[in-house]
Amino acid sequence: MTPRSLERLQKSTTGRIMSAGMRVLDSVAPAAAQRLAFDWFGRPRRRLGQPVGGHRFRLTGDGPELAVWDWGDGPTVLLVHGWNGNAAQLAGLAPPLLRAGYYVAAPDLPAHGVSAGTHTNVRAMADALLRLGRRVGPVHAVIAHSLGAAASVIALAEGLGAERAVLIAPPADLPRYARQFGHAVGLSSRSTFDLLARLDLALGGREAFDLLRLAPMQKARTLLLHDPADREVPLSEAQALARAWPGARLEMLEGAGHTRALRHPEVISRAVGFVTDRALALSA
Repeated sequence: MTPRSLERLQKSTTGRIMSAGMRVLDSVAPAAAQRLAFDWFGRPRRRLGQPVGGHRFRLTGDGPELAVWDWGDGPTVLLVHGWNGNAAQLAGLAPPLLRAGYYVAAPDLPAHGVSAGTHTNVRAMADALLRLGRRVGPVHAVIAHSLGAAASVIALAEGLGAERAVLIAPPADLPRYARQFGHAVGLSSRSTFDLLARLDLALGGREAFDLLRLAPMQKARTLLLHDPADREVPLSEAQALARAWPGARLEMLEGAGHTRALRHPEVISRAVGFVTDRALALSA
């Protein structure tokens, strides 16, 4: 759940009732409250819709079944949506990549869109990208948004193998969002701490998704695009990730927004330009 959706929930009548109920449960049965919060935290809001013109195929085996749309022929570019998103959100990137001679694949990540599952997390999202990379690779580039960018960082560190990465509005401090969520739904500070411990265990330990620890070992040429006024992911997180990533470039685009950035002409132009820039290959 994103910061803005948390804010809307807190201000709603339903949100106030949920928070009050959680505070009561937390006071008498904290472990039950933590389990409930853990369940809520891992359940994305399913957004339906599919890209226009793409061929849809199913990716099965070694995890939940994924719906994937693909176009074209040539070096592979993966388009990766964020939390509560779907493949259709990045469809505007496909036509210019096709014109440049690339093969494009865009999955609905686990528990998103029309893919299988009801719960997921950044670890499962990264695993899905690794599975897809094995199916359609070798991967030339990945263009990823928000938590999908975080999952892509993990997948890149674990062998996705992309030569280039474009990270749009990428977070860096993932535990921060769990802390915000715990407080927003009415958990005490102690139970919020225990919620983070549950998440650490589910994700394979804090080091496994510490993006600032993973960044220095990355080899992909990387461009980060971020709106300084982004209300979902602070600019400071993209700045921290850019500092930690060897050779990464951060470009700020005022007025792009967070999810709206995926439709912003300048975001699309810069992302595609970075992926297709042959001069980068010559200077490698």
